[in-house]
Amino acid sequence: MVLSPRERNLITLLAAGHTDQSSAERLRISARSVTGIMRNLMDRLGVENRFQLGLALGALRVAAPPSLAGSAGESSHQTD
Repeated sequence: MVLSPRERNLITLLAAGHTDQSSAERLRISARSVTGIMRNLMDRLGVENRFQLGLALGALRVAAPPSLAGSAGESSHQTD
């Protein structure tokens, strides 16, 4: 499965913890467009909810989970 640049950017933002609204603002689209993109992805993969979508995208290696290494490095700098 190939994601469009918009789909990939949205998935990356959501995986990093952004809400639909904050993702929409960063992508300069409406929150309703975010919902439409997510629905389209769910339909293409035959899943019923976002949790299943995340599992499917991860299993297909279409979207990588957010890096935990970056978070660990940041927290060690804050305690120094």
